[in-house]
Amino acid sequence: MGDVVNTPARTVADKVMALVRALGTAEEPLRLSTLSEVSGTAKATTRRLLLDLCAQGYARSPGRGLYEAGPGLQGLAAAVVCNDPLGTVSAETLGALARATGHVAARIAVADGRAVVLDLENPQRLPIPLRVGDELPEHDLWSATASDAVEPVAEYPTASTWMLAAAADHRRTTHLVLVGLAFLRPQDDTAARLLVDHARSLGDSAESLRDVG
Repeated sequence: MGDVVNTPARTVADKVMALVRALGTAEEPLRLSTLSEVSGTAKATTRRLLLDLCAQGYARSPGRGLYEAGPGLQGLAAAVVCNDPLGTVSAETLGALARATGHVAARIAVADGRAVVLDLENPQRLPIPLRVGDELPEHDLWSATASDAVEPVAEYPTASTWMLAAAADHRRTTHLVLVGLAFLRPQDDTAARLLVDHARSLGDSAESLRDVG
């Protein structure tokens, strides 16, 4: 009988990444108790992990018991944004799409069935709880087994919002989405057609950039 390897429910990497994600998306310093909760770790362990992150510059403590993103994490995020070849094009595309439809427009990166918001435009300041860095719920469009058989535009509603999603490339690694309030759901296919057009345009821009590269 082979050796039995005990795998903890949450690894150290899981806990550290939960802390990094919380610090990177927080709009204000977070308390130790909050970070302990989001990482699923005892306060003593959370404090030790945070001290390690502070020592490496990925976190800093502006006050007793408070933590926020440090210069190392800010610099890493800035480098990722700077090296994003679709950054400028995406902002222009999302802005145009949001203004044309009156809804929130976002670009989603997809890998291994996970979908994360890379950037978004909300010029109407709709009260929709969607932020850069958020991971979206599971959906057939970005499942690990997604294929061209999936509809080019798919919708999945929640209790208070709806979302339309369209792939921007044949590999389905980039999607554009429109998000709106439930009572403002589009009554025709105008928003869907605009979404597909902008997704196709963004995909063409990505192909052009790859060809140039």
